[in-house]
Amino acid sequence: MAQEEDSILPKVAVLMVVVAAVVSANRWGNFGKETRETLPAEVQNLHAATLSEYEEKTPFVESEWLDQHFTVPVPAQEEAPEGWPEITASLHPEQCGACHPTQYADWKDSWHAIGMGPGILGQMVDWDGTNDEKTRQCSRCHAPLAEQWPFLEDGVPNPDFDAEMRAKGLTCAGCHVRAHERFGPPKDGDPIEGAPHDGFTAREEYNDSRFCYGCHDFQHGNGLENKKLQETYEEWRRTSYAAEGVTCQTCHMPKGRHLFKGVHDLEMVKSGFTATVETSEEERSIGGRLRVENTGTGHRFPTYSTPQVTLVMEQVDADGTAIKGTTQTDAIGRYVTPNLKVERFDTRLMPGESHALEYSAKRSKKAVALTARVEIWPDEAYRRFYEIKLKKPERHPIGLAEVQKAHQHSIDSRFVAWEQRIELE
Repeated sequence: MAQEEDSILPKVAVLMVVVAAVVSANRWGNFGKETRETLPAEVQNLHAATLSEYEEKTPFVESEWLDQHFTVPVPAQEEAPEGWPEITASLHPEQCGACHPTQYADWKDSWHAIGMGPGILGQMVDWDGTNDEKTRQCSRCHAPLAEQWPFLEDGVPNPDFDAEMRAKGLTCAGCHVRAHERFGPPKDGDPIEGAPHDGFTAREEYNDSRFCYGCHDFQHGNGLENKKLQETYEEWRRTSYAAEGVTCQTCHMPKGRHLFKGVHDLEMVKSGFTATVETSEEERSIGGRLRVENTGTGHRFPTYSTPQVTLVMEQVDADGTAIKGTTQTDAIGRYVTPNLKVERFDTRLMPGESHALEYSAKRSKKAVALTARVEIWPDEAYRRFYEIKLKKPERHPIGLAEVQKAHQHSIDSRFVAWEQRIELE
């Protein structure tokens, strides 16, 4: 488990060094409660009024094969065909990497590989055997193979359970292996005779956004304000991206790569929005407008209720230090309370939509410039959730250290995606 998580930490560490040069650590997390609760009503109700304007440009793809392929848990593979060597029969991704090194290298540094990261695993180890319904609910996407489930539905220990496999999250086999038969997207050329694991079965579904639907849209429950808690596929389906055939795979698996980059990746995020800033000065006051538009994200920016895009404007002194009392912030995101009962606001942007922070403040005598930036907080809802969990550590006798680690990760994952400095006269 630690080895899988460590693969992403160097990236975060390097990123945070860059961020630290721009934003001091003690200013993270200052998006005040007063800002959230005083968002204008027309902003809070933005999507209730406008989502109906996006006609369904792309029909929902019905696929009996996909529905069957993603029966969860994926039934245990049982015995491999006679004569298969262990490397061919194995479900462990390292074995797949022996013949598919590029795909394996991509995957092991991806968020799919830490689908059972410290946040979820830290909770599940304390549920095992006592709250198996929660375990099953989370494992459906985070660890879908029967071999990754410690208990069967009736509470009986699973004889096929592999604890090492469980910790590896959404593995190659989670998408590509059923009853030891390999599946994948069609390839050019004739099948290779005598290929390992008897080759593979080609399916066009691997190139269709519907392949991602099962985990990236919540089909049941968790609905607030006529919106599912997560509905990335349905968001995409209402856009011109879908109508023009720009699929999930186009952006998140370019040229078949298994990178699965998203809101945690600086370059991916930067490609998804455009920020502009305008300022005005009077004798004793400063005005400004930081506007962010979704110009390159094929669904809401950001999607889901976990990330938050934080807009910040503030006056700085000659040393580049923010002047106390001049910082103003706003948020693009969907704020849902940790109990999933109340939506406080939803300012996320469908393609072509924009949101702006309007800045107005008295000019400080020390101010030499006004700075504007766009901060990405990929795990903001998780941060709030883990903080609540950590208030009662006795509820996590086994997984407490993992939950603590997840909480720290949720803070360390923040970064600056865009920044501009405007000199004052």
